[in-house]
Amino acid sequence: MAGKRKGPFQRGVGMSNLYFACTDCKVYVDAGYRWASWWLEEPGIVKRGKPVSVESVLSAKEYWAPGKTDGAQWLCTEVLPSVRRFFGEHQGHQIVFGNTADFLSIGADDLLDWMQIGFSPLLLPRYFVERLGLQTWDQVSSFIARQDSTPWWWMLEWDDLHAKARKKFQELIESRSNSQLCKPHAPVKRIRCL
Repeated sequence: MAGKRKGPFQRGVGMSNLYFACTDCKVYVDAGYRWASWWLEEPGIVKRGKPVSVESVLSAKEYWAPGKTDGAQWLCTEVLPSVRRFFGEHQGHQIVFGNTADFLSIGADDLLDWMQIGFSPLLLPRYFVERLGLQTWDQVSSFIARQDSTPWWWMLEWDDLHAKARKKFQELIESRSNSQLCKPHAPVKRIRCL
């Protein structure tokens, strides 16, 4: 079937995680799963794989006001502040909406060039270097060992992804002093949930 992708890039009919992605910086952030689908995608404010009008998203009152229920707490404390910060940091950049299949190329290696920030990020080489400041693969291994669950790719032998992640990490460390990595992220302003 044309367009079908393997592994984490497989398009499905059902609901999947949704993100805002800056294709200039190769950084993405969780958009809020079904919440983003209901209040941004269904009304036509965003379309998967298409450029985003940040102004339109910021004007979508229902998206920014999940209410003060226990079930919405993760949106109020983690997701929405991360999205707002992401928009501020990537203002003027190319931002798209969708799942990973909408902004990543078909090769698994492409994933290693990206970094997820914000709520429950996928731990990848750029995250280890840029966000955690790790400098050796032993530090990465130790960090992963202390986590409740490991990233899906950590023990994966498919396409030698673990070795490729390690190689990417080493490349980032070696080029760190001359790189043009995205700047550290500023503190987020609290938003009020209605």
